[in-house]
Amino acid sequence: SSYRFRFISSVDLHCPIQVSIEDHTFTVIASDGEYIEPEENVSSLTLTNGERFDILVDVSGHEERAYVIRFGGAPGEFANCKDMSAIAFLQYGHSKVDQKLEPNYSESINVPGRHINPLPTIELPSDQVPVPVSDLHSIHTLDHQGPADKTFYLQFGDGDNGANVNNILFDLKTITTPLLAQEEDQNQAALCDASYAEEGLICNPSLDKHSCACQNILNVKTGDVVEMFLINPDLEVPIAHPIHLHGYFFNVLGSGSIPAENPMAFIRQKNEEGNIERNLDNPPRKDSIQTIPGGYLLIRFYADNPGYWLMHCHISFDVIEGQVMVVKVGDRSEWDIPEDFPECGTK
Repeated sequence: SSYRFRFISSVDLHCPIQVSIEDHTFTVIASDGEYIEPEENVSSLTLTNGERFDILVDVSGHEERAYVIRFGGAPGEFANCKDMSAIAFLQYGHSKVDQKLEPNYSESINVPGRHINPLPTIELPSDQVPVPVSDLHSIHTLDHQGPADKTFYLQFGDGDNGANVNNILFDLKTITTPLLAQEEDQNQAALCDASYAEEGLICNPSLDKHSCACQNILNVKTGDVVEMFLINPDLEVPIAHPIHLHGYFFNVLGSGSIPAENPMAFIRQKNEEGNIERNLDNPPRKDSIQTIPGGYLLIRFYADNPGYWLMHCHISFDVIEGQVMVVKVGDRSEWDIPEDFPECGTK
């Protein structure tokens, strides 16, 4: 018989966690609550901030004893949880559990076999086989396979002023009323120039009227097919920023490498020339994903949920610093706000 487990990453630092079960392989059946074609004979998986994975563990044919469930912070110079580990127990029947057993970090990160979603910045042991998220397949077909109606080029970085998108810091202090309920009170002067995300440009503080600190809002129409290139240059501090989108699941269509110089311009040119490969054959659906330092991810969603939706790095410090965007879908007539909805904030 098999048992279903759901692992949930609720960490808030850059803390990818590797999970494995002593003397067991397992089958991964879902990510972020969305079913995938089963990935069998998996030995370990990595969860980053906000991610969830569902697995099936076949307990037939195992000796009745307690097995260690290992949790290890991914290694790597910039991972906040490296050298940290924890354990739980998979107890068969009433078998004895050794409560004095201590976690072994080396064992937790050196499990041979197939490794789902490994941190892309580390070199895996030679006996591990990486299976990135882009290699997974949804059980559902992709409904909207035509060209995108709207494309955004988003470069994630860590600058002197903090974590950013296209060198823009989202200025949270300028939002004094709820965007959804009181859009008419929004400070229009605080909005970022839309060209940075739409044309793939890096904000220059000396030229930008907001000094690159503004409300970074991406506008799409209800019914648009939206593609986003999540671009992560391999900088001096290569962080695999885990990106989360509220209000939607997105399909992961592809990934690839980028040059060190002008990566957004490179990706935009390749895309406009039709040279970006897209996996339209049941691509996986997620709402949280780790980006690839030195590479890009291509995601797509169908904008059928009107409103204002937050999109941000899931590392708490990066959110505070401004690595945040808001995706605005549709207009007020589509948001179904009660006429007597109370107002708040300062105008």
